[in-house]
Amino acid sequence: MNSKVWWQQLAAPFLFVVGAIALRSRVVESPEMATQVTRGLVGPATWPTIMMGIVAAFSFIWMLQRALSIVRANAYPSKAVALIDAPSDDALATPFSILIGLGIVLILAYGYLLAVMGFATSTLLYLVAWCFLGGIRKPLQIGLISLLGTVVLLYLFVKLASMPLDRGQGVMGEFSIALYRLLGIY
Repeated sequence: MNSKVWWQQLAAPFLFVVGAIALRSRVVESPEMATQVTRGLVGPATWPTIMMGIVAAFSFIWMLQRALSIVRANAYPSKAVALIDAPSDDALATPFSILIGLGIVLILAYGYLLAVMGFATSTLLYLVAWCFLGGIRKPLQIGLISLLGTVVLLYLFVKLASMPLDRGQGVMGEFSIALYRLLGIY
């Protein structure tokens, strides 16, 4: 079997599950306020909470997949050694899997930064990072996608859906309000 101990192989997916669950409770600064302004099923915490739930679910599936590989390796050591040692079987050895892991980290960071930096700024940074992670390297393309994507999402959520998205703390909150006024959102 692989030289890694079973808990080392399960550590990363387990930490993603725990992190996503822990961050679900931190998507808004005041859950009571979010409950008060929620209309029906949709409110200011809906989108980030759903994203954290999705990260937790997929990380749990990743953890189960790793656990099944460990069980198979213990049940059939002669066959499992060849599969585990193969570069294509190690989930963290392929560049595509590294990109998936980085994508999950970006989503977790985005969920955390929403309360600190506000929706507009954290979404802009998230889209820039996501474009770069996706292989887009031209600054004009990254800029247009990020700026237009952020503005469209602001109009969609704040203007059309009347969702009071997190504006951020301190200077970032003031910046968000100024941006909303500049865009005619309110």
